[in-house]
Amino acid sequence: MARGARVDVLHAPTVAAWPDPSGLSAVVALGSDRSVHASKDPWIADQVAFLRATHDAGVPVVGICFGGQALAAALGATVSRAPETEIGWVDVEGDDGFGGRWFTWHEDVFDLPPGATALARAGSGLQAFAVGPSVGLQFHPEVTPAIVEGWVRDGRATLARHRIDAEAIRAQTRAGAGEHRGRAYGLFDALAADWTDGRRTTVQSGGPG
Repeated sequence: MARGARVDVLHAPTVAAWPDPSGLSAVVALGSDRSVHASKDPWIADQVAFLRATHDAGVPVVGICFGGQALAAALGATVSRAPETEIGWVDVEGDDGFGGRWFTWHEDVFDLPPGATALARAGSGLQAFAVGPSVGLQFHPEVTPAIVEGWVRDGRATLARHRIDAEAIRAQTRAGAGEHRGRAYGLFDALAADWTDGRRTTVQSGGPG
């Protein structure tokens, strides 16, 4: 929206009928506190099917965290429980804007889909991939200090259970806010360079987590 794009936001659990992908410029699938492989919510399979149909129609999909896992599943990859929960700022190795320090909050991970190219990795494993025009991310480039603060506040029990220092996350977020904003805009601008044609609409689906 900051770049002047029209964005329609869908809350995946409440979607009665997913839109026709042919009328879209791109789809951005965001996070959730559910699990692609373990949760039984019926909307998850519907979203995975929608992402598969969107990619097959040649419309770019960007999946972030849960959305990246849903995209990976849609493209034939395995999504599974991570060896360790990963929460906080993580150093990611990658080229073309994918490398750097990014925020993560996830308990599941994705494998590389068939035919995909790995774009970024961290010590914990794969962090980004691409298949044609579609990209899956395990980290959260979309976060702002306010978003991180909300997640830390609402996730106090999770942080305590995993012995993760909430104050350290807050401090790192404040200290790196300007740098992160610049890298995030650079990454999204690169991803969106070929999306808009003046006629179509970018659709964003999902929620935090």
